[in-house]
Amino acid sequence: MAKKPFINKYGFVEYPFLHDKRKEQNWWFYNLLEDYLKLRVRQKHGRNYVKEVMEKDMLEFLHETNLKIFVLLPSGMGMEFKLIAKYDTPDMIEIEDPVPYIEEKFGGGKFKVNIYHNGTYAGTQNYKTHGDPKWVEIKDDKATG
Repeated sequence: MAKKPFINKYGFVEYPFLHDKRKEQNWWFYNLLEDYLKLRVRQKHGRNYVKEVMEKDMLEFLHETNLKIFVLLPSGMGMEFKLIAKYDTPDMIEIEDPVPYIEEKFGGGKFKVNIYHNGTYAGTQNYKTHGDPKWVEIKDDKATG
C-alpha cells in the first residue's frame, strides 16, 4: 500500500494508509500491529489477501493483547528502556491518540509502546512528548507480554 508521509500536529512524521478510515478512531493500534497482522494473514490466506481481512483479523484478537510503555533514556552509546506502565488493551481502547495521553500521564520524553498478543511480541511504536518528565519506573514481572 502506498503511504504518503506528513508532519502531524505534534511535529512528527507520520505514514498513514491513504484513504483509510481507521485514522479517524484508534488508528494507533493498527500502526502497532501492522507487521504482525501482515504475517498472520499471509500465513492464513497466502499473498493474495486484502486489507479488509487484516482489519477483521485484528478485531478478532485485539482483546487478547496487552501494552507496555517504556521510557527511552540515553545510556553511553545506546538507549536504556525503563518500564513505566502495563495495560490490557481493552482498558486503552477509548484513547484515540496516544501522544496527549502519554504527555499528560508521564510528562515529556521519548517513549516506546510495545504490544503483545498472548505473550508474543506483536509490534512497537515510538512517541515523543514535550514537558518535564513525571514517570516512575515499575517492576516487570513478565518479560513477554
